[in-house]
Amino acid sequence: DKQMRDSKQRKKMLSTAQYWMKKRHETNATFPFVQYQCEDECYGKNALDVCSQCISSFSENTTNKNRSNDDDVWVVGVGVHTYARAKRQVDIAVQHIQQFLNTEQEHNRTIYVSPPQYFHREDYPTQSINMERLYRGLLPHVAPENAAHPFLDVFELTQSCTMENCTYDGGHRSRYVNRWKAQLLLNMLCEVR
Repeated sequence: DKQMRDSKQRKKMLSTAQYWMKKRHETNATFPFVQYQCEDECYGKNALDVCSQCISSFSENTTNKNRSNDDDVWVVGVGVHTYARAKRQVDIAVQHIQQFLNTEQEHNRTIYVSPPQYFHREDYPTQSINMERLYRGLLPHVAPENAAHPFLDVFELTQSCTMENCTYDGGHRSRYVNRWKAQLLLNMLCEVR
């Protein structure tokens, strides 16, 4: 899927989707106010305190007076990029993510998304093993073990998808798997009333 591998096309699609979601919210206030923010700051290539600062800056300066900052939910998943920034040292990556979670805990606004399961690739021979080590290293620091750190587990979900069309490259997932992940997030955020 070209949108997953081509960042320019992905950003264009996100921009278009944000435009239409904003338009729909303006014409129907019951439609959720959804925005994609802090991409560069929270992508994992920077220290995660930069991500927290961006989230705080955006949350404190909301332009929609009909909603409170308590309505904000931030979904952050930066395992593989934090791992790369930590020079591929799993323990350091886990420590950085744990510090980020501790910072965000006081605001009660962030859901952390696990890294996906990676299939073995010859060009990245240790990535599959190390992403599983990162995932397993995070488990004691996130819900249910630590209820103060909400957690969306997509590692187990992506590991269970074994068909050839589940992933393009061993890490990025196909559209239907990403929809599956999005449905898990919606289930986590929404209550049936």
